[in-house]
Amino acid sequence: MQKQLFRLLAPLLALYGLLTSPLLPAEEMVPGVPVTVTTPQQKVITEWDEYTGRFVAFEQVDIRAQVSGYLQDIHFNDGERVEQGDLLFTLDPRPFEAAIAAARAEQERAQTNLTLARQELQRAKRLVAQKAMSQEELDVRNAAMKARQADAAAAQAALQIAELDLEYSRISAPISGRISNNTIDIGNLIQAGGGQVLTTIVKQQPVFFVFDLSESSYLKYKRQRNAVGDTNLVDQSWTVQVRLLDEQEFFHNGQVDFVDTRFDQNTGTIRLRALFESNANGLLLPGSFGRVRLPAAQPGPVLLIPDEAVMSDMAQKIVMVVDQDNLVQPRKVELGPLHQGLRVIRSGLQQSDRVITKGLLRVRPGVKVAPQLADSSENAS
Repeated sequence: MQKQLFRLLAPLLALYGLLTSPLLPAEEMVPGVPVTVTTPQQKVITEWDEYTGRFVAFEQVDIRAQVSGYLQDIHFNDGERVEQGDLLFTLDPRPFEAAIAAARAEQERAQTNLTLARQELQRAKRLVAQKAMSQEELDVRNAAMKARQADAAAAQAALQIAELDLEYSRISAPISGRISNNTIDIGNLIQAGGGQVLTTIVKQQPVFFVFDLSESSYLKYKRQRNAVGDTNLVDQSWTVQVRLLDEQEFFHNGQVDFVDTRFDQNTGTIRLRALFESNANGLLLPGSFGRVRLPAAQPGPVLLIPDEAVMSDMAQKIVMVVDQDNLVQPRKVELGPLHQGLRVIRSGLQQSDRVITKGLLRVRPGVKVAPQLADSSENAS
């Protein structure tokens, strides 16, 4: 009986409790969506533009044979450093030595004929003076002497060529640097003029870094450099910085030393080259890729927000801010580069705006939120 009476009175008691309880404010009855907000930081920084490029050798020589012959010896170890003039390869010298001997014999024969022709010409001149020989015979002997002179000159040139071929049979390093591996073994026949590369020597210090700029970027830098009096973009004061693929910071400093004279019609870009004098640790290896950064403008104040606060709406970039009534409002912003983990905001925000950094998936424009300010340590990260 008591249980049935309690069941009948329970709804009435609950209704009485609701009617007699004090009314709550509307904002307490409908709490906002919890989000984390932060205000943009204002700092004076140097903005940078980044591009991808690769390192190229300051000097690089492909070693090829200038004469044909059998490879007799190799005088270096693969990958070692060589100095200019060091002997690298030796071809079998015997054919070249025999060619020199034949050329010397031919030179002696030509020189003997020339001596005889000179003597006959002198004898003919005396006979013509004595009216004992005609002028026609003198002209013939004079022509014969000049022909012998030509033969002697040709024999001398042939001897020089033979001596040069013997010199070419000993292939030496034209520059100092680090040598690659040899591509042919001892005993093989090397053909001159065949394009066969025996090895390669690369000078690794200093080293170049090449990269390409779009036309708009080139015009921007060109106007900046014109403003400081540099009309050709090449100046020791225009420093660029490079980081390698496994590096987070830009440790390597160089100077732009070359700008191409025209744009590539296929890509619409122009090539720049930076010189890096220091490569003592050998990290800047020719052929490797890296990221180069250039100062986009003079140092100035900018606003910075966490990069995760930026959202994409088609081609636009937006952030969600909380207004005075704790309602979410979208803001279109113009982005700059990253700086120490924070995104540069060029336009669209003020320093007093509260930007949502966490809870973006739970909100939409016009939704009421319960903002909580992020910790300063979290902001800095």
